[in-house]
This record gives sequence, structure tokens and C-alpha cells, in this order.
Amino acid sequence: MRYGIYIGQTGRPITTRHREHTRCIRTNNLNSAYAMHILNNKHEYGTTNETLKLLKQCNKGLKINCWESFYKQMYRQRNRLNTEQVTGEYNPLYEQASFPRDLQHIP
Repeated sequence: MRYGIYIGQTGRPITTRHREHTRCIRTNNLNSAYAMHILNNKHEYGTTNETLKLLKQCNKGLKINCWESFYKQMYRQRNRLNTEQVTGEYNPLYEQASFPRDLQHIP
């Protein structure tokens, strides 16, 4: 079974962010889009190593916001973005962008 992809950003270690997400799942706290997706779809969730992958490392600010938007649109175009994150936002410039070599493997 193929699950949707959750795209997010954090200025903290991803293991810390994962613990926060799993705490939201265990307490039925819907403040986390990831937790909301898991709870609404009754998905299982696993360890940090099983469920998380760092897509791009960069400092907080405008640059990370641009990368987050780019990744969301890329996964959305491939129908892989989880439904809670699909918005009406669309940027046609991303259609013209060449995907970096390390991203071309994404189905």
C-alpha cells in the first residue's frame, strides 16, 4: 500500500520533531498535519528511521520556505502528497524547473 507523503520543516533535529508528531498521535492532538493524517486514515506509524527522510537541509527562513513549497508541489503533481497538505496553492514556475538529480527518482 502506498501512503501519502508529508512535507514539513523544522529547525530542530528530525528525531525531536518525530517524537512531537507521535505524541500528537497518541493524544489525538490534531495540531500536527502528520498526526491528523495518521489518525484520520487509521495508518500505522513507526520509528524515525522507518518513517522520516531528510529531503533538504538548510537554515530556517525564506530559503527553507521555498524548498518546502517546491517539494509539496512536486509530490502533489505525482499524487503522493497527503491529502491534508494539498492546497489550492500552485506555482507554474515549478513546472519549468529542472528537478535536481537526487529528486528525479521520485515516482
